[in-house]
Amino acid sequence: MSSKAKTAPPPQKMVEVTLASCWKRIIAWVYDLLGGLAVFILALVIGLLASTLIALPFGYSGAEVSQSLSNNPLWLVYIFACVQYYYVWCWVKGGQTVGMRTWRLKLCKPDGQLLTWQEGYIRSFASLGGIGTLWCIVDKENRGLQDLACDSRVVLLPKESRKKEKPLL
Repeated sequence: MSSKAKTAPPPQKMVEVTLASCWKRIIAWVYDLLGGLAVFILALVIGLLASTLIALPFGYSGAEVSQSLSNNPLWLVYIFACVQYYYVWCWVKGGQTVGMRTWRLKLCKPDGQLLTWQEGYIRSFASLGGIGTLWCIVDKENRGLQDLACDSRVVLLPKESRKKEKPLL
């Protein structure tokens, strides 16, 4: 009988980080509005195109489909869910959105781990569309309302951490 001994994963290199300043967080939030806007437009186009293609065989025009969608609360839920999923996916999979990556900010729990999906959605709702970030102005640890809700931190990564990243191509 052969027994394979399980080996522990190699220890990860610990990096000294500091909490991100409130102003860097707010600037990254402004950058992230552009990413959210792009997802909003993409969801809008895909939703309108799919709805129009489904309705055309029944004799409805694109204008009629557009009008009926604008009066439907499920349409708003769909658009909101698409934009929210973009942010949560970024936080769960890498800890950084586009704006956070630009400013070398990373979202993590106090132990350095990434958020879970549940924590990501809690953070998303608690952020109040990003307005919760303004709470970092009065918090001693530069935390926003969303960070308090899911016990997360936004840290500033050292400059040399960027050089070690794999290229996108």
